[in-house]
Amino acid sequence: MDIKEIIVVEGKADTCRLKEVFPGINTIETRGSAIDKKTLDLIAEAQRKCGVIIFTDPDYQGEKIRKIINNYVDNCKNAYMKKEKAIDFQKHKVGIEHCNKEDIIEALACITKINRNESNIQYQDLMELKLIGNKDSQRLREYISDTLHLGYNNAKQFYKKIKKFNITKGTLEELIKEFNTVR
Repeated sequence: MDIKEIIVVEGKADTCRLKEVFPGINTIETRGSAIDKKTLDLIAEAQRKCGVIIFTDPDYQGEKIRKIINNYVDNCKNAYMKKEKAIDFQKHKVGIEHCNKEDIIEALACITKINRNESNIQYQDLMELKLIGNKDSQRLREYISDTLHLGYNNAKQFYKKIKKFNITKGTLEELIKEFNTVR
């Protein structure tokens, strides 16, 4: 797998782990969620020159950083890691630096990109599709999020990502049918 984009990560440990998997990879480190304008400008410049992939930790701070970058820099690619694959159980920490090689390769192979033309799906549609407000809603959202590589989402986050990634009602209906046959 050849990655031409620059990977945006949170810290040095993430960079070290990615370089173990992809020795020639280039990263930009945000140094946490207090991301400054200088770093955002650096990411914007990297996006213009060769593209960037945001690959932050699967936790609250990582999602906060991802949101800040996506709001500041257009057309970023996003890679998500499932939280349970990024946990160091001995230290009780979550981070990309704790992921195994195969999971990192898989996450970076499944890129999502925000579409500035948002989906016209409404919150009511998600209720009708039983993605919100039903006993199996969470499991169904998790299945769709995993299939579409959207990371973990509660109902509100799921709705926002469905709109941002321009996912249609038809796509959701197909995935719900698939979920019901697999289950």
